[in-house]
Amino acid sequence: MNLANQLTMLRIALALAMFGALAARSPASHLAAFALFLAAIVTDWVDGYVARTMRTISAFGKVADPIADKILIIGALIALTRERLGVPLWAVFLIIARELVIGGMRILTTAQGKVPMAESWGKWKMGIQSTSVLAMVALLPLRDRLGTLPPWLARLPYWLTIACVLVAWNSAYLYYLQSKKVLQKSWE
Repeated sequence: MNLANQLTMLRIALALAMFGALAARSPASHLAAFALFLAAIVTDWVDGYVARTMRTISAFGKVADPIADKILIIGALIALTRERLGVPLWAVFLIIARELVIGGMRILTTAQGKVPMAESWGKWKMGIQSTSVLAMVALLPLRDRLGTLPPWLARLPYWLTIACVLVAWNSAYLYYLQSKKVLQKSWE
């Protein structure tokens, strides 16, 4: 297994540990969750950089990298719905639904011999979602320290989650447009 793929697998492990830390719901675990999420974001950037510069892009990486991203983002959002931060459950559902739809489209595309790579809009989606979720996770240690968040910060997770939904479904639409011919061929 090449270095880029090892980093992807590390991101999955970090995502699982971050979910566990968020599930523990203590001040120390909130700090740990923030550090784990940040480390996972760094591995996401580094594994792509390594794969491109070392020319080790693989079929495994094309499939595992987006799965690792989904485990990280969706796991954090699910855990954050329990934290009374104002993360709307319906929005998390829409993000999960989008990921299932795109996963199905990827399977259809792959079944026709094409392994789709991340496009620039997919990378923007991950960047916006990662930044948004990192900000939400960062609010937990702050809330632990202050006891309560100022009203303007208390509303931030709701709007960040809405941004995550909008960017997710926008990228789904762009993915559909890119894959439309391949998908139509699979429907016949």
